Amino acid sequence: MPAPLFTVINTFTLKDPAGAEDFERRFLDHVRWMRAQEGFRAHQAVRATERPEVYVNLGWWAAPDLFKQVMASETFQEHAKEFHRIVDVEADPSLGILRIDAEGGQAAGDGSVVLVERFTVTGDAEAFEAAYRAYAEAVAGLDGFGHTDLVKSVVRPGQYTAATRWSGPGAYETARHTPEYTAVLKHAEVATVAATPVAGNRAPEVTRHG
Repeated sequence: MPAPLFTVINTFTLKDPAGAEDFERRFLDHVRWMRAQEGFRAHQAVRATERPEVYVNLGWWAAPDLFKQVMASETFQEHAKEFHRIVDVEADPSLGILRIDAEGGQAAGDGSVVLVERFTVTGDAEAFEAAYRAYAEAVAGLDGFGHTDLVKSVVRPGQYTAATRWSGPGAYETARHTPEYTAVLKHAEVATVAATPVAGNRAPEVTRHG
């Protein structure tokens, strides 16, 4: 099986909430450069709905060493220096666990939202992963589902992040009331952030590690 994609989750918090336009311009310039780098596969950037000063970006890479090479470059360091002037940055390196798209490959559509869920597994990690997979496969056929990615932190034991695209709040609330989601919560506690897509593209398929 192919190796899981290395995933970097960056949470950016604006030091000045009025600086969103400047940050987004700089970030999109940075992403255009990143897309040309060896090993870059895809990314998804979102802005929190209730805390618009907070952005989250998931970046998928073929391997951690390739990402480290890019980080060491002069251009990346210049971009990082600019970012740190206007945002606080929290990074969470992770490994891709699964990717599921809507049945028939249909996107969630314009006006969609991305639900970012931070799971803290309180029991067996494999049981949690199996429960999340069962949930994702069950809701993939629901109206309003676009796609989901689940990744596992490599530096914070028991921590997972899921990013799921939906057509709107009604769609994800329906999904969160399914028995499959109830089963997920038997294995983990969750903190949820609804967000607006800013930029991104889909990652290639990932497989469960191991």
